[in-house]
Parts: sequence; C-alpha cells; structure tokens
Amino acid sequence: MLNNKKSPPNPKQSKILSPKNGLDNFRLGFGMTSKCTRIYIRTFGCQMNVRDSEFVSGLLIDNGFRLSGSIEEADVILFNSCSVRKHAEDRLFSNITYLKKLKKKRPGLIIGLMGCTAQAYKGEAITRSPVIDIVCGTGNEADLPRLIKYARRKKLRIIATDKVDAKRPELYPEYREHEFKALVSIGEGCDNFCSYCIVPYVRGRERSRDAKDIIREVKSLAGRGFKEITLLGQNVNSYKTGGDRDFIKLLGAVNKIDGIERIRFMTSHPKDAHTELFIAMRDLQKVCEHLHLPLQAGSDRILKLMNRKYTAKKYLKLVESYKKILPSGSITTDVIVGFPSETDSDFKRTCDIMKDIGFDSAYTFKYSLRLKTASSKLTDDVSAKTKAERLDIIMKIQRGISEGRNMKLVSKSVEALVEDVNKKDVTLMSGRTRTNKQVIFKGDKSLVGTLVDVEVQSVTPYSLKGRMV
Repeated sequence: MLNNKKSPPNPKQSKILSPKNGLDNFRLGFGMTSKCTRIYIRTFGCQMNVRDSEFVSGLLIDNGFRLSGSIEEADVILFNSCSVRKHAEDRLFSNITYLKKLKKKRPGLIIGLMGCTAQAYKGEAITRSPVIDIVCGTGNEADLPRLIKYARRKKLRIIATDKVDAKRPELYPEYREHEFKALVSIGEGCDNFCSYCIVPYVRGRERSRDAKDIIREVKSLAGRGFKEITLLGQNVNSYKTGGDRDFIKLLGAVNKIDGIERIRFMTSHPKDAHTELFIAMRDLQKVCEHLHLPLQAGSDRILKLMNRKYTAKKYLKLVESYKKILPSGSITTDVIVGFPSETDSDFKRTCDIMKDIGFDSAYTFKYSLRLKTASSKLTDDVSAKTKAERLDIIMKIQRGISEGRNMKLVSKSVEALVEDVNKKDVTLMSGRTRTNKQVIFKGDKSLVGTLVDVEVQSVTPYSLKGRMV
C-alpha cells in the first residue's frame, strides 16, 4: 500500500480510503505542526466549485490549518477541478505538473486534486500527474482534514472517491470568501444526462438538501450581516423535498428571512422552468430579476441529440412568458457551437434565435468531447477551424445585442450592490445591479457592501458606467 516515492507512481499501489478500511477511525490528533500547516486552494470551473473550495477552506481552518496567500508558501496545495470542458481539464493538469520543481525542492509538500476531474479520473490522475498525493472526489470533501493528515503522517498517496452519490453532511464552517455575499448549495448531482455533459457521472444523481437545513444556513448568514444569497444547484427548478413546486416554496421561505436583501439562483433548466417561477420572481421582493436559462442550441435536431428535452419553440415560449411577467428583467444563457453533425443550417438557427430573443449576455463554448457521455459515441466531425469560426461569429452577435440591451438603460437609475474597488482605478467602484449587470462609478471603499443608486451615463457590452445619485 505504501508508494516508493522514488519510483514511478502506480495508482494500484495507492491507499484507497473509505469508512470500510479505516478512514473514519483515523483521528486527527492535531499538534503544533498541524496547526501551522498552510493550505492554498486554486479553483477551476463553476460557482459550485467555488462554493466547494470555500467549504473546504472553512473546514480546514476549523481543524487547525491556516490559509496561505501563495502557492510558494503553502505546505498543502489543493486544486479544485472542473471536468466539464477539455480546455479547463488541460489547464488544470498543466498547472499541477508545473509544481514538479517545487515538489522536488520540498519533498514534504502535499499536492491534492479534488472536484469533478478527481472523481472522473480517480487513480489515473496520479498517473497523469505523478506529483499528486491526494485524489479527493466529489462527496469526499468533508474527509479532507483527515486525508491530508493521513497522507503526511503515513507517507501515502491516497484515493478517496467513494461518496459521489452520498448526501453531504450538514456542516457549517464559518469561513466565507466574501463579507456580504454568500453561495448556498441547495442540492447536488443531476438526473438530466444531457448527452455532452459529464456532471451526472462526476457529481452523482440528484439529491436535494432539506429545506430546514438551507433555511438554518441562510438565517445564520443573515445574522452575520450577509445581504445577498445565491442558491446553487445543477438544476434549481428540480429541487424536491416531497412536495409540489418545492423550489418556489424555498424562495418564499428565504424571502422572509430578515437581513437578506437580495436572492439569486442558478441554474434553471428550460424543461423544468415555468410561469409560476417567473411570477414568484416578480412577486417576491428580494428575488432578483435575472434568469439564467441555458439554450445550448437553436436547432431542434441538435437539441434532440443533446438530450435537452425541449424544442426551440418551447424555449421561445418560455422566454416570451418571462418577458411578459418581468419586462425589465434580464435573461442570460449558455450556447455550445460545433456539436457533432452540426451543419451551417443548424448553426444559423442558433444565431437566429439569439437575435430573436436578445439575451443580456451569453456564455459561449466550443463543443469538446467528454468520455462516458452519450455524445462521446458520436463522431466529432465539426473541424476545430469551423468551431472557432462559429464561436467568433456568435460572440460578435452577442456583443452587439448586449451593448444594445445596455444602451436602453442610459439616463436611467439602477440599484447596485457595491462589491469592490475597481482593479484598474481605485477611485472607481464596481457593483452589480439586481439584473446582474456590472456597474462602475466614482466612489470610495467605504461603500463596499452597501446598496446605492447609480444613474447610467454610458455603456459597453459588458458593463454600465455612471454616477451615484
């Protein structure tokens, strides 16, 4: 079970830890050495990963570790990984491999991989990047204090990926990355099995947290002065705890919590979004008027191949309903270009529907093959050049639409939650409107964390610029 660090690592020789073979019986027993252990976490990917890194940071702090400001000063380096796109995965392993020289200088340095890529690759991650000491899958994050301690004390490489479908323990570390905004997970996993998506395989089947636990967490955050809550799930619309329209009921319950001033949520799946949700967004005072509704493609043929379970017509009808109920609300989306067999005609339908709807912004991606997914059995027959050209076209279309949407706000007043001092000019502040648009204006750092009104004077496709009123 013990790896010879001088020999090429063999995942089969790594220790696979689970409750069955004694991890739960391994006690931390921290001494002064452990209390001085410095941790650095680098996060790739979505807001779910950001929340997971935040949770792990808090858990480690509560167990005697402390955070390091840099990789060079850290005793333990954790990479929280994204496996949704090949590009992100390649960047991840490139960053890990880069630490080979640092590891050689400091043999006691522990390097860990957590998150989606860890769950996807398991022991193969060590073969791909021999500097890795710990592979911690999704669902095993709460074990990390013990995994790190075990790896350091026993000089073992560890693979812990056995809890992907387990319900996560209700732990509430105090540490949060921001002082007034908080991410709150309402569930894990996904049952949709979109043909291009690896999430159900690396985050497991869908599990919803109990509403009482979510409310308890949000009340605690409100008591600490947090003003904005973002409810997170792979598909928030399918949140279920045994009743009908449970997500709307959850929004209503969070809306009643004193101290919380803004509520956001993501992501919504079009097959489960409905008029009742839009009415709740309109009627619940604290719920922000921003809907992220991934389109992915405008061609019904491609949508069927993607297993998205809706048609372009149904999507357009949903958007029409949303705009009627929330005429001043914003809508953002995700789009994939170059899906297997996508023709020029299919791509044109995507361009046309984007122009028809007029999204406030869009996250656009080139299709990348993911192992285990249904689309991996299709021929990836759209050339890299064509994918790049289509991505460029759709980004240009969206920039024009975004600027046009923002232009409608010139001379109008918007409410902004001030988030930070502008990185390029310390006399400028950066905030977010209720519709999730960035707004930049003159001010000072004493405004951070407050709500202010800003008159919009000019715009770009990406932000609003104005003055406080």
